[in-house]
Amino acid sequence: LFETLNDMEIYDKYDTLLVSMPPRVGKTRTNLLFITWIIGRHPLSTQLAISYSEAITKSFYNGVMEIIMNQRWQEVFPNSKLVAQNAKDENIWLGKFKQYPSISFIPIGGSMTGRGQGSEYIFYDDLVSGIEEAISPTRLENLWSKYTTNAQQRKMDGCKEIHIATRWSVNDPMTRIERNKQGEPKFKTIKLSCYNEKGESQFDFKGGFTTQYYKDIEKNMDKIS
Repeated sequence: LFETLNDMEIYDKYDTLLVSMPPRVGKTRTNLLFITWIIGRHPLSTQLAISYSEAITKSFYNGVMEIIMNQRWQEVFPNSKLVAQNAKDENIWLGKFKQYPSISFIPIGGSMTGRGQGSEYIFYDDLVSGIEEAISPTRLENLWSKYTTNAQQRKMDGCKEIHIATRWSVNDPMTRIERNKQGEPKFKTIKLSCYNEKGESQFDFKGGFTTQYYKDIEKNMDKIS
């Protein structure tokens, strides 16, 4: 995953990346680290980070602020100093105060007009709110409409997309994007199941998730889920 993200930014190998992983295995933390790298490299550009609710985007904002306030980050990006922030609107300006912030954090259903644009990247993290939305064709169609008509309208020419999520449905936005872009040369999808080819946990690290942990969850889930 880290190699792919590096190839996407440094070598321009991909313009759309989908990353599917189980819950709570560090996918959002990886996304936050990548976001802070990007805004450190492109402080005068504007990026967007989008998720399913304002509570989640607020946590992303706080996570990014925590990283960029770290002295080591500031040593790596001395020309990307924090010049302004707006915790209420979840905006961060680096390097220079300008019309659009270096990054804006916005829920998928929120108003994006005038709040920013995706010049280098738009980051999507878990657009589906949960199982109730996942099993409702109407709500999924509405979510797809928000993605295509709301978020995509803020995408500048050449802007790249990263979607990181736990997949909930064959009709969720990530899977629909995958179907639409399959075969395109600059499209890549990474799918990490909770199990490896031997049926054992791929995330059984210290403080992680054992094979038995996943087996117990699987045993208690209904067939559709």
